[in-house]
Amino acid sequence: MRPASKKLVSVIIWAAIHVALISLGLLQPWKVESDLYSVLPDSSEFKNVSEAEKALSARSMRNFTVLVGHRDFAVAKSAAEALEASFALDSAFAETRLYVDDSAMQRMSDFFFEYRNVLQGKPVRDLLKAGDSSAFSAIADMARQKVYGAFTIADLSHLEDDPFLLGAESFDYFTLHSQLMGGRFTLRDGVLAAEDSSVSYVMWSAALSPTISTMASDGHVLARLDRVLDSLRLVHEGLRIEKSGVPFHSYESSRNAQSEVAWISGVSIVLILLLLLWAFRTPVPIVCTLVAIGVAICAALSGTWALFGSIHVFTFVFGTSVIGVSIDYAIHFFTDWKHGTSESGLEIRRHIFKGLLLGFMTTELSYIALTFADFPLLRQMAVFSIIGLASSFATILLLFPNLPIPQGDARAKSMAPTRIPAFILDIYDHFAPRTVVVAGIVLLLALVPGVLKLNIHTDMRALYAMSENLKRSEALNARLNNLGISANYFIVEGASEQELLQNEESLVRRLDSVLDLTHDSVSSSVKPVLGGYLATSVYIPSLKVQEETFEGIRRLYASPVFGELLRDLNLSSDSVRVPDASPRYLTPQSEIPASFRSILSMLWIGEVNGKFYSAVFPLHVAADFAVSQFAEGMPFVYAVNKMDNVNATLTDLSRVALLLVALAYLVVFVVLVLVYGFVQALKVIRAPVISCFFIAAVFGYCGIPFNFFAIVGVILTLGIGIDYALFFKEGGSRNLKTALAVMLSAMTTLISFGSLSFSSFVPVATFGFSVLLGILCCFALSPFSRR
Repeated sequence: MRPASKKLVSVIIWAAIHVALISLGLLQPWKVESDLYSVLPDSSEFKNVSEAEKALSARSMRNFTVLVGHRDFAVAKSAAEALEASFALDSAFAETRLYVDDSAMQRMSDFFFEYRNVLQGKPVRDLLKAGDSSAFSAIADMARQKVYGAFTIADLSHLEDDPFLLGAESFDYFTLHSQLMGGRFTLRDGVLAAEDSSVSYVMWSAALSPTISTMASDGHVLARLDRVLDSLRLVHEGLRIEKSGVPFHSYESSRNAQSEVAWISGVSIVLILLLLLWAFRTPVPIVCTLVAIGVAICAALSGTWALFGSIHVFTFVFGTSVIGVSIDYAIHFFTDWKHGTSESGLEIRRHIFKGLLLGFMTTELSYIALTFADFPLLRQMAVFSIIGLASSFATILLLFPNLPIPQGDARAKSMAPTRIPAFILDIYDHFAPRTVVVAGIVLLLALVPGVLKLNIHTDMRALYAMSENLKRSEALNARLNNLGISANYFIVEGASEQELLQNEESLVRRLDSVLDLTHDSVSSSVKPVLGGYLATSVYIPSLKVQEETFEGIRRLYASPVFGELLRDLNLSSDSVRVPDASPRYLTPQSEIPASFRSILSMLWIGEVNGKFYSAVFPLHVAADFAVSQFAEGMPFVYAVNKMDNVNATLTDLSRVALLLVALAYLVVFVVLVLVYGFVQALKVIRAPVISCFFIAAVFGYCGIPFNFFAIVGVILTLGIGIDYALFFKEGGSRNLKTALAVMLSAMTTLISFGSLSFSSFVPVATFGFSVLLGILCCFALSPFSRR
């Protein structure tokens, strides 16, 4: 085959691979994930309810509240109404809530009257369960108090149907005396309002549509919301706006991170371009390098999308290794082109092929090892890098050698940039072998104390700094609502809806034992650490409990107390309807008033993979409240401590990731031994390995937790840093173009990753600082691998 034909075939193969790969990605609907929790793996004891917990989290993380405040209630309400009018019909919201319908309380009253014979609060159920005359008399006395009390608000229109006023008693228990009414919000002029420091706050709440991401973007609904709120402040002088809810935190953090990373990346790119322009004195390598990077990123995106159906935003951060390695590969190609003796791209490829191939293989092995980790996000990041690096490698081998590279005068040698690497190599040449050995031993001994001080731990709470505005808003919202919902809660499981409700009632009885302090069914050391709880079974009891309640009410009507009450109320026994034998039972599918339905939507998860789940939230817990203690002996109850689970899981997986990469490097070492022999292989691999210990030691000495994001930086150091040693090994002792290429590669990596360490977004800063340390050390040690 003629050379021209071979070139054409290579370009066609390269194009076919990338067109096919990118087409696969374009066939998938584009979806970017920004929630780290949603892609985290589950701890071993939590895997059974993983999907249920994620469904609950996804639902709760869409809800938020805006408090519109002013010293004049009328102004606050007017502004809140304008806010509601702006978004009531917006498809970005699943629902918005401002007004409390005037008939809502009446519908609630009708609901409790309809289900009065099966739905009662715990105090009445306990009296019915006792079933003696004193218990029944207590129920009758409560009815008398409602009828003849001076401050009664009970509806007496159903007295003949409900002489014991059980409907009113149920209404009082679940609304007026409910734990949900512990806050300062009250119904005022059709809206929920509360006072704080002489300011009247009106509550407007909403839920984002499931299709709306909380990641910041142009035209995002939360950005539009901010613009509306700003305009309201201009119209109403002295208006106060307080925002609360996970969507605001996610949006603000992603917006700040995007802004910072964009600014840092922009500066980094300009510096890198200037560096490459200084080195090559022509824009040709720069343009080709940008093409290689762009194609590699598109291929990585498309391949990852095709395999996973979505891509996480942190994958982009980790995937910058594709940019770093693409630049490195291109720099080596064009350094040989600019300062070598080759007259064609094919000769350049032949000169650098072995170094590129070994570097590519060792880097890919590091990422392939990560795909075995039981961590979807880590696996996705590894796949992104694997595909991107393969694309970059293919571009260097198949496309660049077949480009119409200018020759002759257009390719005049300019050796000025090689003066710096020549100076650096001169320094290294003056190190005697014995000096190198002694210095290496001293360095390793200096690293040991730092490594021993290392704290491998990830605490997500330390990675997010809430803005002062959001911190103030969250504090005000918590103070006004006074719900005290704990971050630690329970997920209850059942094979059917009724089994789930019964299982939940078993848990609730255990919680009640702590509330009542009348007996201790958990352990002798339990203290009154719980102020209450929210549970579906409180509002929708199991059919078993409803049947028990109904039977107790029938006994109540059959007791002498019934006749005594009728005489006191001047009612005839003929006019009163005794409960019949077939009441209407309440189920999760029953028609429930909207205010109740909103509570249940927070608690009732429903069917997931053939089983049913619900959540039980403790309220106003003490610092020593331990959910796991209350789940002991109940295989259908799972104690959830989301933040601790996330931290423990990430910490464990960080260790697993390091172990997998260590195993991959063992394989890499075996490959290098087969290629170079044991001693030379050890010289090549020592630079990236010592660099990883250097990173760990610095983190240990500085007392910085060695978290998941720092370990991601270690993995990148191993993947990128070994290339420097390999190229020095292949380039020989005085190969200036190799030294220049490695220097340029290291500089571009230090600029692009090191600049991230200045970010105020802690995960990005930690990641950047880790890579900065590793690449610096790799670059400093890699010349010792020269032949």
